[in-house]
Amino acid sequence: MILEQTISNKHKYIDLVRKSSRNFKFVKMVVIMLITGVGLISTVPILAYAQQQQQQATNFIANLSGKDVQPTPVNTPATGTAKFQLNQNGTMSYEVDAKNLDKVIDASIDYKNTTEVVPLVNPYATVPAGFNHFKSIYPTGPINGKLTDGVITSDKLMASLTGKNVTDLANTMKGGSLYVVIRTQPHQDGEIAGQIVQSK
Repeated sequence: MILEQTISNKHKYIDLVRKSSRNFKFVKMVVIMLITGVGLISTVPILAYAQQQQQQATNFIANLSGKDVQPTPVNTPATGTAKFQLNQNGTMSYEVDAKNLDKVIDASIDYKNTTEVVPLVNPYATVPAGFNHFKSIYPTGPINGKLTDGVITSDKLMASLTGKNVTDLANTMKGGSLYVVIRTQPHQDGEIAGQIVQSK
């Protein structure tokens, strides 16, 4: 009788040890999951900050006026803004707005020495003007708002950037050597222009 009770107690003890071992493994697994989860959660703000920094580093702006036109500044009431954003697919989106501007014939990204790097408008673009007739968009009428927008791809790059990619264009923009120039019929070298810089 005592022997049977001892054997029974021994089996109960072994079962208890096994259950404790399983419980320990479960608790250990829960602790590991919690630590990993906290680690993942704590990296989310870091990743968001890194993405924000990358986005800031790949946005550019140019404030346009007559004083930055090369080789001779222009006295004009016209002003404008050009904004650029490097996209994840290796292209660059842009929008150019202007005020008090008329008879626009061209807009481009140029070096300071006026060498054109990227056209921002197609000076030969047309719009329908009746049955089987088209008229040129340029020169424009008065502009007080968006002049143009679009996407720059590597095949649009010219001069020293020919055959390179849009990230090379972005790196050149970071160096501060590129300008946006808008030309009009009265000012064919440029009526307004502005240096492209990183936006904040």
